Amino acid sequence: MRRHLPSPSTLFVFEVAARLTNFSRAAQELNITQPAVSHAVAALEQHLGQPLFTRAGPHLELTEVGERLSRVTTRSFHAIEDVLEEIGGRDSTREVVMLSISSGMATHWLMPRYSNFREAFPHTDLQFQLSAVSVGGPLYNCDLGLRVAQGDDARELGGWFAPERVLAVGTPGYLRDHGSYDKPKASHTLINLPEHWFGWPEFAQKANSRIPAGYDKLSFSDYSVVLQAALSGQGLALAWTSVASGLIINGMLVQASDTVVKTDRSYHLVSSSQRATRAVVRQVRDWLIAEMEKDEKQLSKILV
Repeated sequence: MRRHLPSPSTLFVFEVAARLTNFSRAAQELNITQPAVSHAVAALEQHLGQPLFTRAGPHLELTEVGERLSRVTTRSFHAIEDVLEEIGGRDSTREVVMLSISSGMATHWLMPRYSNFREAFPHTDLQFQLSAVSVGGPLYNCDLGLRVAQGDDARELGGWFAPERVLAVGTPGYLRDHGSYDKPKASHTLINLPEHWFGWPEFAQKANSRIPAGYDKLSFSDYSVVLQAALSGQGLALAWTSVASGLIINGMLVQASDTVVKTDRSYHLVSSSQRATRAVVRQVRDWLIAEMEKDEKQLSKILV
């Protein structure tokens, strides 16, 4: 079993196939062949080690695992689609600011406060260059980007946004049924971001604990889906507070361990060196930073 998904596109193919419960209709919607849909679903099933559909001739039914994954992917993709459609129809008189951020940041931090952004910037549209995990590198064709730095680089970069802080989280209902990471009442499912530099083994080391061999794992290559799976009560996830601060403050995800890992890295909103920094870009940057400052004040009261 590979430690990462065969391709991020397998999740998109699965979402359509699960919604339509028909590979042929899914192929028509995606404008690909029916064998390509079957291949993508089979690759995802092989990765998960469990069937997502039961097949009886031309009819398809989702398995229990398939139902769980379908709810997560559909909710996450539709949330992004709704916002992109909302901000897509703009006229030439409006300002446009292009942001380079992770899909998790867009979905779980920015989108819940997008109405506040529209009130603050009624004549400005946001466009996004999204990454499935973390972002890095130069800002090509973007006005602002969230980037990580440490040491001297962090002190020189400017645009300080948030510290890098990681903790284990789950929904209140999940913790009520399974207990915390530190004091489990039942076997946990650990929702994983494969091949990331900091995962459950590293967290366990910081917590001076060992992960029991019997714990299940659920892996996704997109961090927005990792958090969405946790929000659906499928298990525990590692939360970067730079992304999940609003979810924690609102109580949708709660701390599942006394261990809070604060690294020597930090996140910064930086401007493109290839573009002149317009006044509206500076204003948007300052608004985003101010929003995170509010979150940081509330997190300081919540986190152990």
